[in-house]
Amino acid sequence: MMIFEKITKVMTGHATTIQAALCTRCRTPKSDCTLCADQCPAGAITLSGAGPEIGLDCLDCGVCYAVCPTGAFERKQEDDEEIIADLGRLAGKESCRISCWRGETDADLLVSCLGRLTERLLLQPLHFNPMIRLEIRQPLCEECQMSKSVASLSSLLTRSGHFYDLLGAGGERISITRISLQPLSRNSIAGQNDSRREFLGAIRGKAVEVMNTALSTEQAKTGASTPVSQERPENRKRAALLGSLRALAEKYELKSISIPTCESITAPLAVNSRCTACGACAAICPVGALKWNKTSEMLSLAFRADLCVNCGICIEICRQGAVERHEDVLLGRMLTTADVELFAAPHQECRVCRIDFIGQGVDGICPLCMDLHRRQQNTLKNLFATMET
Repeated sequence: MMIFEKITKVMTGHATTIQAALCTRCRTPKSDCTLCADQCPAGAITLSGAGPEIGLDCLDCGVCYAVCPTGAFERKQEDDEEIIADLGRLAGKESCRISCWRGETDADLLVSCLGRLTERLLLQPLHFNPMIRLEIRQPLCEECQMSKSVASLSSLLTRSGHFYDLLGAGGERISITRISLQPLSRNSIAGQNDSRREFLGAIRGKAVEVMNTALSTEQAKTGASTPVSQERPENRKRAALLGSLRALAEKYELKSISIPTCESITAPLAVNSRCTACGACAAICPVGALKWNKTSEMLSLAFRADLCVNCGICIEICRQGAVERHEDVLLGRMLTTADVELFAAPHQECRVCRIDFIGQGVDGICPLCMDLHRRQQNTLKNLFATMET
């Protein structure tokens, strides 16, 4: 656990914690993901090369958990399990009303903000009634101080509709009804945040002590610590969604549907002939959807569609442009757990960097080392040209 995670957890007591190894920003500076910060209604999330950090203004609304595709945020309370715990009363009902604290507070499924909804929450009613309809009772979000949190609501409903289609339930069963914005109740976010600020005021004097404790603990583990890039924690959010989908698949007849990849939470990846087997894509993937396998003669790249979250970071970091993403995806592949071989080729060891590579190379030197040499030569050439002028 990184220092900022320890301080966030101990000092603020937030219901949301951070799994740094699942955040793409923690794994590579090439990641420009800002979903959590962009949709945090309180502006409590700051981003850096070390990933997200939750500030004292956090409302514990859970929107960051809902929008993060890689599951980097986890909820200690009011997680999806807790929210759906009372939905058993939906058995036999023809519809499920869903709303937020400033909408219909007597809705069947109530969340702090509609931006807190997840695919799993929207699938849950199907466990009780295969014919149930979902009605999103949406207040005038543009008049709410949390309006930025619903920026992804339309995309979420589209993705959830595709899952309904996959199950043969029909995505048209999810509808939106606009209602007036209601005043905050005593159980509102503001009330919870006031009590949190009182709590923080009481412990602020111990901030230095907490900091020192976190630092000393981290320093004691320095010798045995594991770099974030080597950690592979489970994406519990995805695991819970897959568990729900697989349980529903036993009750419904799955359909074969193809959807635009931009509307999917998994991606149809492919690898072209420019691949050098450098291993960067598998090393950077936060959820372990890509894995290199090596035998004495062959190198192969395996892909797990059920783990992939379509973050695209593997495409961004590939210097050779070898990783590609097709425009459409068969959504049902997300329910398979088998490895799909994307690439396989004989390998040899580069005599410069001693790393395995595939392809021809030049005199036993890998393409990456050759590329580095060319760039160094060009730099020197430009430097000498500048000096001559």
